[in-house]
Amino acid sequence: MARKVRNLEGGSLVMGELAQGCRLCSMGSKMVLFVTGLCDSSCFYCPLSSEKRGKDLVFANEMPVHSIDDILFEADAIDAEGVGISGGDPLCVLERTIEYIHLLKTTYGDSFHIHLYTSHTDVDESVLRQLKAAGLDEIRFHPQSSDWSGIKAAIRLNISTGIEIPVLPGSYDSLQSLLILADRLGLDFVNLNELEASETNFQRLTRRGLQLTDLGSSSIAESKTDAIKLVWWGAENLQNVSLHFCSAAFKDSIQMRNRLYRRLKNTIREFEEQDEDEPLVVLGVVRRPHGQSLSSEEIDKIMSLLHDHFEVPIELMNADMDRKRVEIAPWILEEISTELQSLLAISLEIGLAYEYPTWDRLQVLFEPL
Repeated sequence: MARKVRNLEGGSLVMGELAQGCRLCSMGSKMVLFVTGLCDSSCFYCPLSSEKRGKDLVFANEMPVHSIDDILFEADAIDAEGVGISGGDPLCVLERTIEYIHLLKTTYGDSFHIHLYTSHTDVDESVLRQLKAAGLDEIRFHPQSSDWSGIKAAIRLNISTGIEIPVLPGSYDSLQSLLILADRLGLDFVNLNELEASETNFQRLTRRGLQLTDLGSSSIAESKTDAIKLVWWGAENLQNVSLHFCSAAFKDSIQMRNRLYRRLKNTIREFEEQDEDEPLVVLGVVRRPHGQSLSSEEIDKIMSLLHDHFEVPIELMNADMDRKRVEIAPWILEEISTELQSLLAISLEIGLAYEYPTWDRLQVLFEPL
């Protein structure tokens, strides 16, 4: 009798039970803790940016980490219920990884779910014992060899154990064999990810004859088709292991969107508004034209003018010295923009900025007033 396959958001599928890490990820409540760009594998499809690849850097979601406090700040910013530890390969910086797992479990309690990605399928059992003792709940392996001794050890230690791999076009038969082995060994789940192109892997993918699904997508043609076929094949042929096809659309449109809404709720400032349709903050901005910057003296002058002449409350504006701009409540700026420009004898851009509520406040739109 075939096992049931369920449709998920974004065109994803699951047969069996969705891993706990994936359930929290779908809600946007998993922080991504990138513990290093170092890795001792060399996957041609690695999507890591040149900023991170091969470099020993730490990021919590999009935020560079300089101290433990940065990690806790970002976890609080999204009301995190768990963390996915990634890289690079976290086992390349084992002591740091263990330190972070222990810190997060101690800070947020036993219910805070922690999973980790690694290519080290041959990881020693003693290392897995250290990770479990620190608080690791779930481990996801990306097999690079036929030595699965570490996978078997993780199962023996009762760590929730799975495999997570991109579906490479042309690998259908080998993936079937992998799924049969995963089922026989007693793994909890296998995640099949839609292969995506990035700035850093695109040429390596195209050299192997792989193509984009379409010009408006980063997904690779046939990856999704093969993954869906594997899930339905698994429903007929696998006894215990759960299968999850995670689509590119799910990661981009559902998981990320939900995380951004969580961060927006906790980080939006008194003088900002939330966009009606997207997880964006809207704020008024006064700045120099592209390629120029307001000086500190000019910022002070604008702030004084806003407060003294327009009677704008201090809490409804801000001097952003990093971006060299003045921020103000959008509903106020819409009313005073023309007069403000006339009172300032300098070239300015005055308008509404639409920004993601991420650490770097990526701007996606600027509407001049």
